Amino acid sequence: MAWPDDRTATPLPAVGLLASKLAMPQLPSGLVVRPRLVDKLEEGTAGRLTLVSAGPGWGKTSLVAGWAATRSAIPPVAWLSLDSFDNDPVLFWSYVAAAVHRTGEDRSGALGALMIKPPVGSDVLRRIILELSQLRRPVTLVLDDFGEIHNPEVLNGIADLLRHPLPLHLVVITRYDPRLRLNRLRLEGVLTEVRAEDLAFTESESGELLIRAGLDLPAALSSRILERTEGWAAGLRLAAMFAATRAEVDHIEEFTGTEASVAEYLFDEVLAAVPAERRRFLLRTSAADRLCADLADLLSGRTGSQRELEGLEASNAFVMALGADRRWFRYHPLLVDLLRHRLLLDEPELAGELHRRAARWFAGHGEAIEAVRHAVRVHDWQLVGELMVNGAAMRALSGERQAFAALLAQIPVAELRTSAELRVSAAIACFIARDYTGFGSHVAHARALLDGCDEDSRRSVELFLCVANLVLSRVQGSVRDLISASGELLRWLSDNEMARLPAASVYEAPALSNFGVGLVWSANVDEAEQPLRESLDVASATRIDLTSVNSLGYLALIEWERGNLRAAQEAAGQALEIIEQRGWTELAQAIVVYLVLARIELERNHPEIAEEFINAGLAAERNDPDRTPYPALRATEARLRLAAGQVDRAEDLMATLGSELHGAAMAPLAGRWATVVQAEIDLAQNRPDRAERRLRSLLTVPEANDPVAHGSAGLDEVKLCLARAEHDLGHLTAAEDILSSLRERSPNKVIKARAWLFTAVVADSQRMEHRALVAVDQALSIAGPEDIRRPFVALGSGRPETLLRHRRQLWGDPEPTDRDFVDALLEDTDSAPRAVAGLDESLTDREHVVLSHLATLDTTKEIAAELFVSVNTVKAHAHSVYRKLAVHNRRDAVRRARELGLI
Repeated sequence: MAWPDDRTATPLPAVGLLASKLAMPQLPSGLVVRPRLVDKLEEGTAGRLTLVSAGPGWGKTSLVAGWAATRSAIPPVAWLSLDSFDNDPVLFWSYVAAAVHRTGEDRSGALGALMIKPPVGSDVLRRIILELSQLRRPVTLVLDDFGEIHNPEVLNGIADLLRHPLPLHLVVITRYDPRLRLNRLRLEGVLTEVRAEDLAFTESESGELLIRAGLDLPAALSSRILERTEGWAAGLRLAAMFAATRAEVDHIEEFTGTEASVAEYLFDEVLAAVPAERRRFLLRTSAADRLCADLADLLSGRTGSQRELEGLEASNAFVMALGADRRWFRYHPLLVDLLRHRLLLDEPELAGELHRRAARWFAGHGEAIEAVRHAVRVHDWQLVGELMVNGAAMRALSGERQAFAALLAQIPVAELRTSAELRVSAAIACFIARDYTGFGSHVAHARALLDGCDEDSRRSVELFLCVANLVLSRVQGSVRDLISASGELLRWLSDNEMARLPAASVYEAPALSNFGVGLVWSANVDEAEQPLRESLDVASATRIDLTSVNSLGYLALIEWERGNLRAAQEAAGQALEIIEQRGWTELAQAIVVYLVLARIELERNHPEIAEEFINAGLAAERNDPDRTPYPALRATEARLRLAAGQVDRAEDLMATLGSELHGAAMAPLAGRWATVVQAEIDLAQNRPDRAERRLRSLLTVPEANDPVAHGSAGLDEVKLCLARAEHDLGHLTAAEDILSSLRERSPNKVIKARAWLFTAVVADSQRMEHRALVAVDQALSIAGPEDIRRPFVALGSGRPETLLRHRRQLWGDPEPTDRDFVDALLEDTDSAPRAVAGLDESLTDREHVVLSHLATLDTTKEIAAELFVSVNTVKAHAHSVYRKLAVHNRRDAVRRARELGLI
């Protein structure tokens, strides 16, 4: 290759220097081969540029050198190590030409003979590109320490070179992104990027590195090192060196950014090159675990922090953006350790002030846990108390309770007695630990200390004490007190002075939600809807997701009580999504969500799914100080057992519930649900008289001035069950009067569908075919849109199935729109529990046992003694067996049982 006027050109560097520049670095001992990154580098050779960009110590050069050393000689790899002197375009391009020529792929040899004179213009670059385009085979050129190059002429030359599809692939290793028009290369799909997050060692890679360094640690300690270093290669090696100097590996917990070797490395490689003003920014802002521009401005005492943070991230200075919007940033944990230590040494008073600033900033932005964490770090216990009273307390009673518990546990016991605010903190700690006696005690002490508070503090504490009354009412399980306490709290919040308090905004949503909860359990579901919906809006605005879950669950229960299964499932499904996303599956607020979903699935004849939700609710119930939902959950479980024909199991569950409550009254709605299930058990045991007495007791009109007991929710289900009892007692007129009222007036679609279906069954039994078919049509028209199935398989006889088949036979062409629904119902009735073919109604487990004894010569008294029950119980079971076998005496029962293969 000939160049004009070569006499003034710069010759190639001396052979010794050139050789060192072009030599591939020696691989470090104990190098860990990482296939995932090797594969990524290999795949990158199909493009034009692989950018390996990360801060110091991430193992960039070792990775690329290891890859180059282990790959085949074809295509060959050329290596060029750069430094600041290579900003001279003549030297830079001379080195590039020499490196490529050294691979032996320089067809004409012109690159090796290259002599370049300044200035290096576009004509020289075009000649170099021309020669590169004629390489025999593709070549990979590694440019190590490319961050040293900042000359625009050189950078523009490389960018121009990358515009051309040459048989040359560049691998650029740098501490920060060079100006090489990277966005254009990304859009063209010819850029591969390997960054710090890629270079970070995984758990298995970290373990291998530590073992190769002679450090065989228990898994927990190895994970702790990985967590502290975040997979930073240099940090892992420094940790191994640190551990090697200690007699006990447990001392690895002492490995932080303040350890001498780490501090020296970070200072020399990261902080030394940072201008003094930027170092001051890093020191002051290191007080926070995460930063946004507004908080950084507050801590640093200057403006322009967004530009500063983005610049630090771009320069790979151990600063990471949290999210694509680059609003929040954080520093590497080891760098934070070093910066905070230096700040404490240089300006100890400022360190405490910065944490207090951060605490108040986070509190003002609704980040209670971060606010309290900063106050705890500087042992400002009174500030902790103030933060708790001014809103953090409500957050501590939410899904973040365990994090708060760990922080509050750091307050010295003696400090807890010094102010009303700290007594509140102690009360919250007791509540989280489920020490409700301690909670009440600390609340009483906080009230006694009110006189020592200034006016603003006093109002804040008084507001919390009002919240505490609400909490205590839930702990005591009193629906009446819950309505009263939450109503009082809402009145306090409506006061203009109180509304201006910092905590007012976070108390409003829970107050509304609990007011609605109290109304629901008092059976006033229509009145409960508005406060629950208002609570949902406020909780969304204040980001109190746990309250949203609570309100959604009870709104779902309201829709369930109206028979709107689809609306109930939608609301409960929204709550369940939040529960599962946030890991709140066993918190108390999830119980009612599981309860509603279980009842929906049972009504749709999905017993297995219903059982899963019941079990989830019982698991969450262990965390609920308020046992109000518990009877409803157990009653639903008992109904599930009834649906499976397990009458004795259902009876046992309700008996256990009664003993667990120790005589305590249930909330009105839960009590009605439980009583209906007990009556259904009575009916299944052929005791309609007992069922009738239970149900009549619930229909006594309460005092008109008692709003808690005056709600009507659940009463229609009581009446429907009463109609069944009246029918079984032979009181057909009374039964029809109740059914007629429910058919015409009940707003609950499930009850209405059941009433029409029971009317159809009764009419069919009386051979009133037309009335029966009309009633079935009415039941189907109501049940179909909501997918209500259980009434058609749970009446305890085969008549609903017979009516459905008859109805289908009578349909002409075209078929009615609910034909698919009827087909699904018939599939359900085919698979419904049926002990023996030929029986309209299954025998219970206990009835099977009694039947087997009836086939012996034992007297009724002897059977009772054998089964450890009363003579009357044996007679009741025997009469139930006679009814189900359609016989009238013991001898015929035994004969029929043998015909059916029961004995």
